[in-house]
Amino acid sequence: IGVRAARHLDTTFRAIMRPPAAEHQPGYMRVITGEPHPMGNAAIVSDPNDPAATRAAAGPLQESGLPAIVLFTEGVTAEAARTVAAMGFADEGTMPAMAVDIDAMGDTTLPAGYAWARVGPGREGRAWANAMAAGYPLPAGLAQRFSPNAVGADMAPDAAIQFFSVLRDGETVATSMLVLADGLAGIYCVSTLAADRGRGLGAHATAQPLREAQRLGYRVGVLQS
Repeated sequence: IGVRAARHLDTTFRAIMRPPAAEHQPGYMRVITGEPHPMGNAAIVSDPNDPAATRAAAGPLQESGLPAIVLFTEGVTAEAARTVAAMGFADEGTMPAMAVDIDAMGDTTLPAGYAWARVGPGREGRAWANAMAAGYPLPAGLAQRFSPNAVGADMAPDAAIQFFSVLRDGETVATSMLVLADGLAGIYCVSTLAADRGRGLGAHATAQPLREAQRLGYRVGVLQS
């Protein structure tokens, strides 16, 4: 499960960032959105023992001159580290991926005045993206690329990608996204507006989608930070 948890980010990015905007290859995927944020100009390398794939994935990022990141889901070999260092990338260490037993999760609730909602495209999809951008923060254009409007929001109970919001007075103040893939329930895009932090909204936006997945038969959740 640990290896599958680490790979879940690659699966998720491939599902969200699609060709022709993104390049999908067996050894890597890469997207260059032009947004001034590393997650908008990113490559995910699946095999660090393939230096040609590493160079092919990272080369256009280097040439773009934009903030960029190269992620290795299978760990970083010494050769891969030297390859990207020679291209000007700095080692930022490990990004943890955590697998959790959904059955063992504690209960979470929203405080009075807040409501939980499944989100579709349109106005509520734009509100979801705006809140996600403000909560992280991210460039608004990049947040929109992760939104129900860009990805598509199938509202079926077993849809592979689902979007959720916490609402206060009808306004989106916290967000999360559930990605069901490879038998695991991945949680992404958890953010809370600064004025609403410290009230358990982020915990609920993380746990409640996993409970939704549990009803579909999923037993393991994946979170990355």
